[in-house]
Amino acid sequence: MIKKKSGTPLSSKLSRDVFFGTSEDLPQIMEIDLADISPNPDQPRKTFNQQSLQELAETIAKHGLIQPITVKKADTGKGYVLVAGERRLRAFELLERTSIPAILTTGNSEEIALIENIQREDLDPLEEAEALDLMIERHRYTQEQLGAIIGKAQNTVSQTLSLLKLPPVVREQYKSVAHVNKSILSEIARIKDDKQQIKLWKQVAQGKLTTVKAARKGQVGRPKAADPLAETAVKTGKRFAQALETLEKSTASLDRESFQSLLEIHERIGTALNKISKN
Repeated sequence: MIKKKSGTPLSSKLSRDVFFGTSEDLPQIMEIDLADISPNPDQPRKTFNQQSLQELAETIAKHGLIQPITVKKADTGKGYVLVAGERRLRAFELLERTSIPAILTTGNSEEIALIENIQREDLDPLEEAEALDLMIERHRYTQEQLGAIIGKAQNTVSQTLSLLKLPPVVREQYKSVAHVNKSILSEIARIKDDKQQIKLWKQVAQGKLTTVKAARKGQVGRPKAADPLAETAVKTGKRFAQALETLEKSTASLDRESFQSLLEIHERIGTALNKISKN
C-alpha cells in the first residue's frame, strides 16, 4: 500500500512492478505531496490543452499512473522542483489528488525535461526551438554537443533553431494554427525577406498552401505573370508617354489637328481602362 507521507519511498515490489520487473538498482520512486512540488521555471512546453488534460485525468483515474513524474530537490532544501511530467501533475490536480509517484533525479533538469518532451512529441516546433536556444545560451553548447545530448543530428538542431528567425507576428499566430507542420515553417524561415515570409505565412495559415514546394520557391505573394496583350499595351503606353514628354520639352509647335488626335487617344485610353477595371 502506498504511503501518503511526502518523500516516502514506495515498496520495492511496487518499484519493480512499475518498470516491469527490472533491476532494483533503478532510481527509487517516491510518493510526494503535490503541495511540496514547485513548477519547473524552464519547462519547455508553454501551452497546455485543457481538454487533453481532462482526458489524461480520466485515463489516470481509470487505469492509474503509468509513468511517474520526475523531480529534483529544491535548491532551498525544502520540497521538490518538477523536472518532467507537468501534464501528469496537472491531471492529478484536476483529480484533486494530494500526492503523486515521482522519481528523484540529480541530473540536469533542463536537459531531462527537454529530452522527455521531444521524445514524447509534446512540444510544438517553436517551443522546441526556444528550449534549444535557451540551452545553448545558458550552457554554451555547440549545436553538435546539444544534438548529442537530446539524441538529434546537428543539422536537425540547426533546422529547428532557424525557426527563431521567423517574424514575431508569425511566431505569435502559429500558437493558434494547429495544422501547420515543422517542415513548412522551416521553408518559410529560409526565405530572407520578412515581408515575403509574412505573405507566405498568411497563405499557409488560411490553408491555401499545404506543400513546401511553393514555399521553397517563394512564389506566394509574387504578382502573377502579366498577360502578353497587357505587356504589349504597357510597353506601347510607356513609349507614348515618353514621346509626349519629349514633345513637351521641345520648342516645336503642335498643330490643331495633331492636338485633337492626341485628345482622342487620351479619351480612348481612359474609356478602355475604365472597362478593364470592371472586368
